[in-house]
Amino acid sequence: MTYPLRSLLAATLFTALTTPVTLAEQAAPAAAPETTTPAATSETTASAATTEMAADAVPTGTAVPTAPPVIGDTYHFALTGPEDKPVTDADAPFADKYLLLAFGFTSCPDVCPTTLYEFGEMLKKVKEPDVIQPVFISIDPLRDNSKVLNQYTNYFSPRIIGLTGDMPTIEATAKRFNATFGYRHKGKKVTPPDLPQGYTVYHSTMIYLLSPKREMIDVFDYQSGADKLARDIEKAIAKDRGDKA
Repeated sequence: MTYPLRSLLAATLFTALTTPVTLAEQAAPAAAPETTTPAATSETTASAATTEMAADAVPTGTAVPTAPPVIGDTYHFALTGPEDKPVTDADAPFADKYLLLAFGFTSCPDVCPTTLYEFGEMLKKVKEPDVIQPVFISIDPLRDNSKVLNQYTNYFSPRIIGLTGDMPTIEATAKRFNATFGYRHKGKKVTPPDLPQGYTVYHSTMIYLLSPKREMIDVFDYQSGADKLARDIEKAIAKDRGDKA
């Protein structure tokens, strides 16, 4: 099955699992009528507009991480797993595994389906898939309950575990990984808990690889491709095992 078809089916699956959400259209504003304005007034208006835009200058789809995660530092999580059970990175099925971790959300139109598709394909290509546990952490906990999230990840591979939590916990977890995310409505930033109907989500797209000791051993770009992702993961794991020998 080709990726575009899988992505389309994933989107259809999400629609079937959840109450449909009408995303706000971000129509271009109508052109202002042409007027003659004194130079000083024009500059003042432009300055005010620039300030307002800078304060709300957030991409509509993806965001840049605040800083790269620190290779060698340890990273942990305590979230909500399948069947609404609390889990930590020390619990099964995460314990003693290399964790391949990404942040996203189930109604994501492109980045997240691509990432999860590559996770599933990567598991078919690496020599030791059982030592790797893929993890998908939702940054849209208001929509992504545990059931919906894991039905979604299961479509790409039953090996991928979806984790969610309350908003403060998700925010703290993302911050630890230097991941960024946020929400928009009609072109403006909005913040929890007052998220209006039809809000959209943006987020950073890095993929993280943690050792069984939870040390960050590598970070990968979104849309590397399953072949390259598999090679890079195997290389990182081999290096980690060699360093610890």
